[in-house]
Order: sequence, then structure tokens, then C-alpha cells
Amino acid sequence: MNPTLPFIVVEDRQNKTLALCRESAALAGEPLFVLSDTDAGPAYERFCRSYVHLSSNPPEFEKICFRRYFLLAQFLESHPEVREFVLIDSDVLLFQGAAPHIARLAGKSDFSGSCMQSADGWNPCQISPHVSYWTANGLCRFVAYVLDSYATPSGRRKLRDIAARFAARGVRGGVSDMTLLYLWAHATGNDAPINRVLDGTVIDHNINGMHNLVRREFKVLGGAKRIAYRDGKAWLTSTAGELTRVVALHFQGSAKMAMPFALRGHMHTVAAVTYALQMARRAKNNAFRAGAFVRRLFDTGRVSRAPVGK
Repeated sequence: MNPTLPFIVVEDRQNKTLALCRESAALAGEPLFVLSDTDAGPAYERFCRSYVHLSSNPPEFEKICFRRYFLLAQFLESHPEVREFVLIDSDVLLFQGAAPHIARLAGKSDFSGSCMQSADGWNPCQISPHVSYWTANGLCRFVAYVLDSYATPSGRRKLRDIAARFAARGVRGGVSDMTLLYLWAHATGNDAPINRVLDGTVIDHNINGMHNLVRREFKVLGGAKRIAYRDGKAWLTSTAGELTRVVALHFQGSAKMAMPFALRGHMHTVAAVTYALQMARRAKNNAFRAGAFVRRLFDTGRVSRAPVGK
């Protein structure tokens, strides 16, 4: 491992997505360490006992997302030489120059994650760790924050308030590790986004669409950001027509299906695959909103029919 800035994936499944992530790191010349442990120790067990599920995703999924931070904390205890690192998800493709770009972005912060500017007054309170810079000190402080948030009445109340906003808006999501990252990063001054453009280079927040840190930031082709390969490098095109070098692409959700095509440079296939997935996702989200609306109508009618107490 590179002692200055190693890349770490926390993943116990040996699948095609992870293999593609590994291959991209090798092509980019970035050392990648896969942490495949699943026993996160007593601190994680304590977290599970106090965990309150406030998400539309299954509880098991959300707990596994939280587990990676406890696994990383254990890893850092046994590897004190690792003082800083980049955590990436297995659905990320890396490109040459990722490490020096992230080092410039991070500066002296303890953490930097990926986010999008809010729109229409809606703030989901989320920072994504799919490509995130950490110091060992920052990771330990975040784990302590997670434990405190679920173990104290004030912490649980704050999380319930955020979940209630999702329910009122009728959108999928709720409280996840991204919520805790948002709250902790803003409370500690580590909220500078890793996906901002710096010196003509950027990290992708989500390949599905034109938004990045700024809404409508990049042009699209099909259902994904339009990507071009020139001089052995990957480029995005801003909506103003400027080329921006991209050093990490995030294939969130079902867009993982497009990873092998992007790695091989078959960008028209990426566009076709992601467009089909976008249409399916839109139908699913519309069905969820319709179901939430019907449930609210039912609950309102049930309250109105309830007998008035004497």
C-alpha cells in the first residue's frame, strides 16, 4: 500500500463490480486495498443495539453501510502507519491522477465527501462517501459521533426529524450513513465537497445524469454524463462546453451494469444502457410517490372517521 494516500474498498463480496474497480485502479496506477472482514467488533455491536431504523431501505442494508466505518476503525488500529486514506465504493472506476487531485482538494481537512447542491428548498442532508478522503483521526471521531447520535435522546430526535421530512415529501430515502456524514461534517467544519471542480479536474458524484456538485453541471448522452477519452484520459463536457478531466466515475445503483463498457471506452453503449435504466428508475419512483400519496389519504380518512372522545 502507498503509505501517503492508499485507496481502500470495504467489500466482502468477490463480484464483477469489484473486479472492474480493481482493474481501473491498476490502469490508473493507484494502489487499492480491499478490506473484506465482516466482524466489526464490540463497538459495532453496541451500535446495532441502539440503532433506530429510519430509512425506506431494508435495515440490514443500512447496518452494513454503517459497518464499514467500524471495520475501518479496527483496520486503522492495527495499521498505525496509515494516517490518511481514500475510501471508495466498489462501483467506482478510477482514472490516472486521482490521488494527487484528492490530496490537493483535501488540504488539511479530516474528511471530504461528495454532495450535490440542494434544489427547490429541499435539503436531504446527505454526503456520499463513495469517494471520500479521511484522516485516521477523522474516522475515529466520526465513529464516536455515530454511536452518540443513536445512543442519546437528542441524537435520535434529530434523526427522526430528518426522516419525517422525507416522509412528508413522499420520496425514498431517509436516514442513512450519508445523513450522519452530513451532520458530522457540518458540525466539524469538514464539509468542503470532494466533487468540486479544481484546476479543470473533477470527481463524479453520480454518473446518472447531468448534476454533480452544481445542478445541470455537465452534458449527458443517453442516461449518463457524456464521457470522452482523449490522450488516454477521461473527460466530461460542462454545459458551457468546457472539457473537464474526470478522475473517478460513480456507477450508482443499477448503473453498475454500464461499468465494463465505460472501462473499455464504449461510451455509446454506456449511454444506451443508462438511458434504459433511467426510464425504469423513473417509473419506480413515480410508483413510490403514488403509493405514499394513497397512504396519506387513507391515514387522513381514518383520523377523520375516528370517534370523538367525551
